Amino acid sequence: MSFFRILTTGFTRRTSISRTQQSNVECHRNSCNHDTIRVPIEVVLSDKCNKSLAFTLEERQRLCIHGLMPACVRSYEEQMLAIESNFHSFETNVARYRYLRALRQGYERLYFQFVSKNVQIVLPIIYTPTVGVACTIYGMLYRGITGIHITKHDRGHIKQVLGNWPEQSQVKAICVTDGERILGLGDLGANGMGISVGKMELYTALAGIPPSLLLPICLDVGTNNKMLHEDPLYIGLRDKRMKGDEYVSFVDEFMESVVETFGRETLIHFEDFATPNAFMFLNRYRDCYCHFNDDIQGTASVGLGGLLGIQRITKKPLEEHIILFAGAGSAVMGIAYLLKTELMARGFTEEEAARNIYIYDQGGALTTGRRDIPENLVVFAKDMKKIKKLEKLVEKVKPSIIMGATSAPGLFSEKIIRTMAESHERPGIFAFSNPTNKSECTAEQAYQFSDGKAIFSAGSPFPPVEFNGKRLTPGQANNCFAFPGLVLGTMTVLADRMPDEIFLLAAHELSKFPTDEDLAGGRVYPLVKQANEVALKIGVKVAQYLIENGFAKRPLESAEVQEYISKNSYQLEYGSALAETWKYPEMKPHPSTAPFEKKLKGKK
Repeated sequence: MSFFRILTTGFTRRTSISRTQQSNVECHRNSCNHDTIRVPIEVVLSDKCNKSLAFTLEERQRLCIHGLMPACVRSYEEQMLAIESNFHSFETNVARYRYLRALRQGYERLYFQFVSKNVQIVLPIIYTPTVGVACTIYGMLYRGITGIHITKHDRGHIKQVLGNWPEQSQVKAICVTDGERILGLGDLGANGMGISVGKMELYTALAGIPPSLLLPICLDVGTNNKMLHEDPLYIGLRDKRMKGDEYVSFVDEFMESVVETFGRETLIHFEDFATPNAFMFLNRYRDCYCHFNDDIQGTASVGLGGLLGIQRITKKPLEEHIILFAGAGSAVMGIAYLLKTELMARGFTEEEAARNIYIYDQGGALTTGRRDIPENLVVFAKDMKKIKKLEKLVEKVKPSIIMGATSAPGLFSEKIIRTMAESHERPGIFAFSNPTNKSECTAEQAYQFSDGKAIFSAGSPFPPVEFNGKRLTPGQANNCFAFPGLVLGTMTVLADRMPDEIFLLAAHELSKFPTDEDLAGGRVYPLVKQANEVALKIGVKVAQYLIENGFAKRPLESAEVQEYISKNSYQLEYGSALAETWKYPEMKPHPSTAPFEKKLKGKK
């Protein structure tokens, strides 16, 4: 499709204009020469189509925008330099986030060009950890439409609200949150929209999924955060959260409305719901919709990928490791479940798979004597005396791997890390909590307290650490290594379900990325700059699995997947803003019109 066709069809699809606007468009058309392209200026300079100073002089003249910008015609490299210079001119990450939001809303393709070229420096801004801080002040940062907000007062009319999205005929995937558990920051209500937006931007930046197919949604069912109720800039309802059957019925209506509006194969990504609700909806809709929960299943793929990396480094099978999870939220439940699934796939019974897996939460170690254990974790409860302190539990079971998702900074104390290092040659330490200031320990602490023996990974980025003359590089256990590829594969084949097996598959593909040299340095995850490669590799494998196991609705063969993805990926290049033209041979008039032709020539 030419850039011109994107302009014209985009206008028809996105915009319904008033009579006054139509009049303005006609004035714009009439002011142009007859040989110019009649494209409304509102379209030419829209966020979808605006090339800024990259419009050529011919394009500016023929599109009737000549003189609306300076004479300079910037190359791709010059545009990237201008954005990068502005980006680095801001002193804080929140200011950089604000700048990138403005860039996205004014120049969509330019924005994704910059993000894709600079993934390593941009990801911590539009994703963790900065996006969490941005969500706490989202009302102050709000600049315009980024998705759909559906409130609890829209019950009975959710389909009408969804129908207001200008590009509803194109939507193929949705990321939805109710804002109750944003990262490690708690209930942020309608401010959670920032998370849905950030996740879907990574669909495009890392997996090449066109943004026109994506729709961020926030379900505003109120918030129990009193600070937001009192915040004059808060953008959501200042009510307490809707709960119970009324809440479930509301989400049921939302799910039904999504498939009625956008189609049965629409992928629905649940994000940052409170743990009980996250699992409840995951199980409730398992056989009804194409959906997944990234906090549970995406995190599980990344977590298991890291564990498989430890297996590669230590040359010791996972079933022989003693693994301790700190926290019993959605992340830990997801990883523990997928780890159990992996071990059972190796031929172990459920009880055998759970034997060396320990879980610790606010109530202490999960033991059979406790009565407050979530149903998903009962199999991991141990027949042992109650242990309240994590340090004592570590001392007793001597784990070779510890994973934390608690939002409790400093939980992994010096004593815990030293105990693990004394018992194991290469202890695995995963501090998953986001943002950085919530991490269970820092990279420096992990290396220092283990005398450089730790294999350390975190949910947020940590810089390399020099220890005893050796440069140690922490791994980043970032969900961006899983969900873009999972979504890409599922959307490619129009699957009607996302079976558990694809999350296991994603974990194995992820674990293969680090080289032997990476592993020697203790890094079990790819570098963030490799995230595009990871997404494509996982996307292809997922699509092929879904085809081969009967989940695909698009008639594709496994061998055709990679080519199909390549042809349908979002194009970062601008292309020409002018319609394509071609030559016709000279067409002779019909003989019966010859006398009239002679008369006309005579008059001229």
